[in-house]
Amino acid sequence: MCHLKEQLTPDLNWYVILNQTSDGNPQRWFYMNGGENAQGIWLGTPYAEWREVMPNIAQISPEHPFLDWIATESCDDWGIVVGSEADFATVQAHFRSLTHVWLPSGEHVFFRFYDPRFGLDVATFCEDEARTALMGPTQCWLSLSSSQQELTQVDNPTPTATADFQERAFPWWTVPEAVLAAFGEKDKSTLITNSLKWIKEQHADLYFYFPEPVLNAKVTRLVNRYNEQTPVTLNQYLHQALHQEVYR
Repeated sequence: MCHLKEQLTPDLNWYVILNQTSDGNPQRWFYMNGGENAQGIWLGTPYAEWREVMPNIAQISPEHPFLDWIATESCDDWGIVVGSEADFATVQAHFRSLTHVWLPSGEHVFFRFYDPRFGLDVATFCEDEARTALMGPTQCWLSLSSSQQELTQVDNPTPTATADFQERAFPWWTVPEAVLAAFGEKDKSTLITNSLKWIKEQHADLYFYFPEPVLNAKVTRLVNRYNEQTPVTLNQYLHQALHQEVYR
């Protein structure tokens, strides 16, 4: 518990970004532990009505009671803590600009920076220049799950000064090819999780056609079969395979 709080120095403003798609329901626990004024990151975008899956951001103090919940009761995908010299509106605007990101294939996808199993790894695998662009006006991203008790922190080598920050229309940031390769080498579980979420968001007819355990098994098999020599992107590959099975 103290280990997490010790990272939150008083020289920065601190924010929590809550993953609304987490089964751990972190927003509920945030409000039950003294939280207030959490705001949706996608407000002001075409996804402003997607409240059930929208990540939320709130400012906290280094002694906020919610940090105790993170350290003692949280789940692996609850969200992230962000430190920045910037004010709330600037940090919210930066993360709003990351709603979609480009893949090297040329397609854009939702960026789940608020899931530490994905967002923190992306930032970690980036070279300094790409990490600086990705993290913008924030100094650090960190997370801790009570089950693993391992603090993960990623630091921005050159944060954007608040005076120089300008929100960009998404998608503007491209995931480096090397980052995707690093994901493949590390563990495909995150890729499988993201693929399932993409199918649910983009092709609900395919997602709800199969019982959940069956779909999980199918997507796991397809992700493991996919390789860089396949002439289509992973998302296209998954869609083609599932579509053919459902509508053959």
